[in-house]
Amino acid sequence: MRKIQAIEINNLTKDFGKVKAIDGISFDVEKGSICGILGPNGSGKTTTIKSICNLIIPDKGDIKIFGKDNKNATEHISAVFEGNRNLYWRLTPKENLRYFAGIRGLGGKNIEKSIDQLLDRFNLSHKKNTMVNNLSRGMQQKVAIAMTLVCNTEIILLDEPTLGLDVQSYMDIKDILKNIASTMDKTILLSTHNMNLVQDVCQDVVILNEGKIVAKDSVEALMDMFESMTYEIILVENLEKEDKNYLLNLDYEFYFDHNGSKMEVDILEFEEIYEIIEILRNRDIFIKEIKQKDNNFERIYLSITNGEGE
Repeated sequence: MRKIQAIEINNLTKDFGKVKAIDGISFDVEKGSICGILGPNGSGKTTTIKSICNLIIPDKGDIKIFGKDNKNATEHISAVFEGNRNLYWRLTPKENLRYFAGIRGLGGKNIEKSIDQLLDRFNLSHKKNTMVNNLSRGMQQKVAIAMTLVCNTEIILLDEPTLGLDVQSYMDIKDILKNIASTMDKTILLSTHNMNLVQDVCQDVVILNEGKIVAKDSVEALMDMFESMTYEIILVENLEKEDKNYLLNLDYEFYFDHNGSKMEVDILEFEEIYEIIEILRNRDIFIKEIKQKDNNFERIYLSITNGEGE
């Protein structure tokens, strides 16, 4: 069966003066999937999302929404941008949802029922009559995502939806995104720096760096491509700068924590860990604990972007 592409981007380019925000990028997002658009700050993620929404006009390239030019297909798209000003703060969650539905020409008993269902689904019924500026950051973000659903668009664009959230709010948003895609047949394009979120909810990813696509594949395929054994080594004492520089010049991928008391290394063969232990012993670097870690998408992302956006 031929896959339906909800979003098709072809050779998209946008300059801001001498700065090339996006440089000839092309990718598709399949209907009903969650696709992550990733990259360091300034890589072109937000410019791409705003171009899809027709908030920024690209210098070159085409954007198709279900086969139609995006300028004639905005009714298919809802978006939540980075920050917490996607809503009217002096309105309640219920009033916000009613207002944004009204902008789309939606109203009546069915919308009121849909609003109540969404507030219940997002565990916000007890706050439905509280002004948004009195809600927590996590609750505000839930209302913003609910706003995209009350408009009943097929495509939802989310720019950093978990930024600044506490652990519980992050878990709630993650579960909501998985639920939206699986039960409501929505297509989600998700910009985030949270690689755990990408690994948990995205089927596909597009990774940008300096306005260009540096990787474009499924999360599963990238995990397989970068499959390696990662060991975490906890040291007795903090690593000296001289020792750190020495290790970085070796033919291994070392990653250090901020104070130098812990490091991680990627290897391809089991025997290599014994070589690393011998190197540390010869430099009088004493090991407190060593353990193997599971492969994770954060490490893959850092490898692809050469550590930018860490």
